[in-house]
Amino acid sequence: MSFTLPRYFLRFHLSFTSRTASTRAKNNHGYLFLAPKANTTKFTTASIPGDKPQKVKISGGGRCNVTNGHCADNLVRYHYPRGNKELRGSFFNVHGPTDTMSWFVDKGVDLKTEDDGRVFPVSNNSSSVIDCLLSEAKCRGVSLQTEKLVTSASASASGKFLLKIEKRTLKSVELVEAYYLLIASGSSQQGHNLAVQLGHSIVDPVPSLFTFKIEDAQLVELSGVTFSKVIVKLKLENVQRNIPQLTQVGPMLVTHWGLSGPAILRLSAWGARYLYSSGYKGKLIVDFVPDLHVEDLKSMLSQQKNRFLKQKVLNSCPMELQLVKRFWKYILDREGLVGDTLWASVSNSSIVSIANLLKHCTFEVKGKGQFKDEFVTAGGVPLSEIHLNTMESRIQPNLYFAGEVLNVDGVTGGFNFQNAWSGGYIAGSTIGRLAAGNANLVGAP
Repeated sequence: MSFTLPRYFLRFHLSFTSRTASTRAKNNHGYLFLAPKANTTKFTTASIPGDKPQKVKISGGGRCNVTNGHCADNLVRYHYPRGNKELRGSFFNVHGPTDTMSWFVDKGVDLKTEDDGRVFPVSNNSSSVIDCLLSEAKCRGVSLQTEKLVTSASASASGKFLLKIEKRTLKSVELVEAYYLLIASGSSQQGHNLAVQLGHSIVDPVPSLFTFKIEDAQLVELSGVTFSKVIVKLKLENVQRNIPQLTQVGPMLVTHWGLSGPAILRLSAWGARYLYSSGYKGKLIVDFVPDLHVEDLKSMLSQQKNRFLKQKVLNSCPMELQLVKRFWKYILDREGLVGDTLWASVSNSSIVSIANLLKHCTFEVKGKGQFKDEFVTAGGVPLSEIHLNTMESRIQPNLYFAGEVLNVDGVTGGFNFQNAWSGGYIAGSTIGRLAAGNANLVGAP
């Protein structure tokens, strides 16, 4: 789910009727929706599936990657495989990473920026962020109702929205009328269905941000080995043209099923649709020593041979390469050099082959693995159907969208949450101003 209003927690007062009871309530809160009356500044939300924002809870390994602190507001858009062109306007200038960090700090959540730009609470616990959001909501008068599902939405000729809300535990249905409606349902099918019911189209969602499954029995033995900097390049049969974004630089991790880490995750995001159409099969070419030219690498290996002729190759990897012994053995095994091989026995052609393998190591991608539980999708409501300066629908007046329900997704590093914070701020601000203006009109003599 996307918890999208860090700055505008709006309180909605609505009335609803229940088909299973004759009671009436003054307000209702529902699943990722906001819907105020036109003549009041008090608001309510619809229902949330659980008692806490789950995506916030599990983000960053349970630490919550709030945003990215190494990216200027006017450059943030370049980290979105879907949305980088459309978001080049004022979207992040209205509420960018700096605003997000200031908001949380002002609310008592101390933050830290790690070397790669990811921003986390100093506590290293997502509860700090969740507690802050829920506390601010309570302070603003928002009452969150859980275990409810918004199953349908329609717009009347008068411009009102009619929402059908069903309880999960009891067989009851609530009908809610609203003048404004914000859908911020993340990548759930439910949110997409509601958008379609209200006249929008949907770009079919496909997975983004995932690891690569590699079928290599020897690679499995390297599980846990990390590389601080590699260049990874994806080759797919269904992609003939050169796409710069299918080459990425960054850290990489070997797992028991294949390859992961920031470089792989960024590659999966930019290649999400290409990988989907190729059945998640292709070739991955890895440069394990990106700061060395291949000729310099050959020279380094030749010098190592000349200095240590009587030593085993396995026990004397050039220190400048900073390769762990397990990985060095993996490279030698792929070249057919057994553990007892001495440098004196290594031919010049083998040195060339080792250098080329370190610079162009090819792996067969056989599938995808999900990035823990932090599932991100490419797809959703097209940005062409949204006014990005207000987040209002171009198709249905007073209908708003924010977060991953839109066809926007970012690479790993806090960018998906920033999209939610920015869109939620813009939509909430817009609805708040409109509702306040209508309230003033109603109250005018």
